[in-house]
Amino acid sequence: MAKHPLFSSFLSVLGLLLLHFGCFISSSASRRRRREHHRTTAGAVSVSWFFIKRLFRCVLPPQAPNLSSRPSPCSSSGLLAKPIFTPLASPEKLISGRPASDTQSGQPNIYPCSLCGEIFLFAGLLEKHQFVKHAIWELEGSDSGHNVVRIIFKTGWPAIAKNPVIHRILKIHNSPKILARFEEYREFVKSKAAREVAGRRRDARCIADGNELLRFHCSTFLCDLNRGVSGGGACSYQYCSACGIIRSGFSAKMDGIPTQSSGWKAHRAVPEEIEEEFQFMRVKRAMLVCRVIAGRVGGDPDVVEKEGPGFDSLVGRGNGVCPRLNDEDELWVYNPRAVLPCFVIVYTV
Repeated sequence: MAKHPLFSSFLSVLGLLLLHFGCFISSSASRRRRREHHRTTAGAVSVSWFFIKRLFRCVLPPQAPNLSSRPSPCSSSGLLAKPIFTPLASPEKLISGRPASDTQSGQPNIYPCSLCGEIFLFAGLLEKHQFVKHAIWELEGSDSGHNVVRIIFKTGWPAIAKNPVIHRILKIHNSPKILARFEEYREFVKSKAAREVAGRRRDARCIADGNELLRFHCSTFLCDLNRGVSGGGACSYQYCSACGIIRSGFSAKMDGIPTQSSGWKAHRAVPEEIEEEFQFMRVKRAMLVCRVIAGRVGGDPDVVEKEGPGFDSLVGRGNGVCPRLNDEDELWVYNPRAVLPCFVIVYTV
């Protein structure tokens, strides 16, 4: 059966339209797939570059902090700032070099100066700092300690003598080492007095506190003792006796340390000619108010022993054992650890 020519033409046109439409859909899908592939590739590249940048940013070392604008750890302003960094060390070294509490907390040891506020990482540096900067501290007239020391110094000064003029009163800040030596000697005297010795009467005062007394010792100085500043250190002049005693205590080379019961007696113990003789060196007097561990007091130089089981100190009269001191007695101490200077009085008569 022959097809109608018109119907055949219609089918041909319809086929061409379907073919053209199919090619259009295929090209559109191909372009869409190419666009999506390009977008996916670009997104993947962008994510990869972002990850690489972050990776290198984490690997690169941090820049060193600018320490020029930070306060020094040994300055007064160091109190207002936290530690800049903690020194690195092995765990064994940290544990062996710190107390258990500090090791557990992870904080380094610090030693602040109670007088000026400077912070140090080692106890030895703090002790040296206090010795150089704060060995002596001047007491103002309004200070109660100033008035007490002034009254003690002037007590016992005779009315017929010229009244002393006190110019300055300085408090001595003894180092922990000197204080420890003083207390160790006290314990030595107490333990020696507590031991039972045949033929010796037990001294209750020595057993209680080592027979501690308040005594005076007159010395000389050449420097200005930090005049004009509230606190400072002792000088290093060879012939400045007062500063030498302040720095390291009394010398062990001395054949006894004389101490007096009053400032007047200590003043008379130093001849007045010494100031006139050494006037070219500007020698001045200084009165030291001291704590003294007298221990067992004797009155005969032949039986006094410096470290033995005999007497610990000697009075200036030869009558054997002298358990009680009179106001007129001069007490000689033979161990420098037994004398702790506490105040310096700068005066003239």
